[in-house]
Amino acid sequence: MNKLYMTAIIVLFVAIGNLHSQVIVVTTANVSSQNTSAFEANELNYFSVIAKNAIAEGKLMGWYFFKMYESDNADSVSHYLFVNTFESEEQLFENNWFDISEEKIKELQITNNPTEVNYLGSYFFELHSNLPRITDVKYTVFNFGYPNDSYAFLKEGEELFKPYFEKNMGERGLVGWGQASKLYSSNIDSTVLADQPTVMTADHYSNFRVAEMHVKGELFGTYDGFEEIMETTLFDFYMKNGWESNTLYELIGFVEAEN
Repeated sequence: MNKLYMTAIIVLFVAIGNLHSQVIVVTTANVSSQNTSAFEANELNYFSVIAKNAIAEGKLMGWYFFKMYESDNADSVSHYLFVNTFESEEQLFENNWFDISEEKIKELQITNNPTEVNYLGSYFFELHSNLPRITDVKYTVFNFGYPNDSYAFLKEGEELFKPYFEKNMGERGLVGWGQASKLYSSNIDSTVLADQPTVMTADHYSNFRVAEMHVKGELFGTYDGFEEIMETTLFDFYMKNGWESNTLYELIGFVEAEN
């Protein structure tokens, strides 16, 4: 495997330039288990090269390829999540980063070997606040939701939870964190945006056991200052029905712009 994928030095939710201008597009898909190996190989050997070329041409900031962790894959499909990051809304909509000529494909010496994929949809977000990674990221818990007041929810995230997470970052905890709000743009059909989550957060880990503790609800209670946070937060008020989804993924491939 290409050395780019051996460890993840990730800029996901780490802004370049204006912190509030970074745009994040999240796409989910599933693939029949019998096609998993071929699908992953094509993403890593073909589309990652196209993404790298797009980054060099200033069309893209980062391409990240995640696979959902499933201890028991009972439905015989593998679930994936792609994250594409852009410097701005303009960079996102001014071009199709994956639009590449046959001549360029020959120059890059790559071959597309497609498999059957079920793309479930794409979500559009704008970065709100983050904690840059302190070490390599290998696992991420993506959280999507519909708080009754997105502005207040994100404000609390930045003012209350961000300092709390920062104080407790380390190998036995979070190694990076970010939150984003739904991107409202005239370039996106309103019917596409209508049912999309209004907020997303991403909790980054370098250790599987720690990430698993998060999913099981066993992690944050071990953090210094947990009781004070629980006495202060209005999370249950803003998110009365909880997260729409709260899922652990492994990062299996990425390319990104150099800082």
